[in-house]
Amino acid sequence: MSDFEALLKESGVPTTEEDITAEFKASVAESGSTISNDSLYSPFWRLISAVATKPVMWLVNAMIKNIMPQFFLKTVGESFINLWGDSYKVERKEAAILVGRVLFSRTDTTAEATIPAGTIVYTDAINNTIYQLATTDDITLAVGEDGVIAAVRAVSAGAGYNLETGYYRYCDIEGITVTNPVDWIDSVGADYEDIEDYRQRIRNAFNTLSHYHTDGVYRYLISKFAGVSTDMVWFEHEAPRGPGTANAYVLFELDAPADSYIATINRMISSEGYHGHGDDLKVFNMPETMHTLSATVYLPSNLLNAEKQTILTGVEQAIQAAFRSNSAYVMTQTLPFSRFSFTRMASEIYRLFPDIESLTFDQGDIVSEMSVPRLTSVSVVEGS
Repeated sequence: MSDFEALLKESGVPTTEEDITAEFKASVAESGSTISNDSLYSPFWRLISAVATKPVMWLVNAMIKNIMPQFFLKTVGESFINLWGDSYKVERKEAAILVGRVLFSRTDTTAEATIPAGTIVYTDAINNTIYQLATTDDITLAVGEDGVIAAVRAVSAGAGYNLETGYYRYCDIEGITVTNPVDWIDSVGADYEDIEDYRQRIRNAFNTLSHYHTDGVYRYLISKFAGVSTDMVWFEHEAPRGPGTANAYVLFELDAPADSYIATINRMISSEGYHGHGDDLKVFNMPETMHTLSATVYLPSNLLNAEKQTILTGVEQAIQAAFRSNSAYVMTQTLPFSRFSFTRMASEIYRLFPDIESLTFDQGDIVSEMSVPRLTSVSVVEGS
């Protein structure tokens, strides 16, 4: 029995056909009428069931499944959650387009070269998806100049474009190479806010109704920004810069944006004037610990070489997804204050690629504190 059905029962509302029928009989008796033939096979009783009992049952079910859940933040659905957000002045975050910078390079510097606005920079296929960026302005490489930084925008909105350094490495201009460098993201891409993330932000807004500004208020303010989830903010309260100071560390879904993005968040925190941890709270990207990883994949001998290579590439991308380099596969991801299990990751990879006979890694679990494990490099090879 659901909580809503139990609530109706406690209020005296009949919730089953038997209860509704009994209530109908009681009402008939109270009115002084008598039903002498209440057999299930009675034409009269079948008529009463059709015109009274079943419609009431439909209304009760509609109350339990569709109406009552909308009265509670925990259970409200897509149709009404925006109204909840409006009540607490929490706007649902729209999808956002990534804005960043890439580096164009060349070896032949004897002539001037132009990279026109709209030039597409793209990745390898990542689980059958190729991510593309477009330059926003005409860029000129002067004689003797071997490289230039160019502003780019993703061709569409979405968090999947926030890829790590080195993923964007192709353009179709002869003699020109390209890459996305370190700290290349100026404004993160984001998906339309998931209902569960929105639900958490609304719940967190309850803190703002109080005069006491705690972690919840700062979490509410920081999570207004694209790419920041309510449950991906951690606090350090132990006066890291002296009495009256605290830090907040933000973990982004994929690659962290440049310092300028964090600076924007800090300016907002300062301008709001909240002082829940004292007089000084600063926001930082979550610190990273870097790891190298080697995986050996054992495959059936009867697979074609092309099939083997597809699996090996997929395994590498899945590992990178677990370490927050891409969003190609749904994997258990690295987190601060946790143990990252290679056994769990192996089981998830087996489900993704059932042809794999065995999979081994060259290291054991990674235990993190206020940091997130990332990959310096990953090597995936076929075992013999």
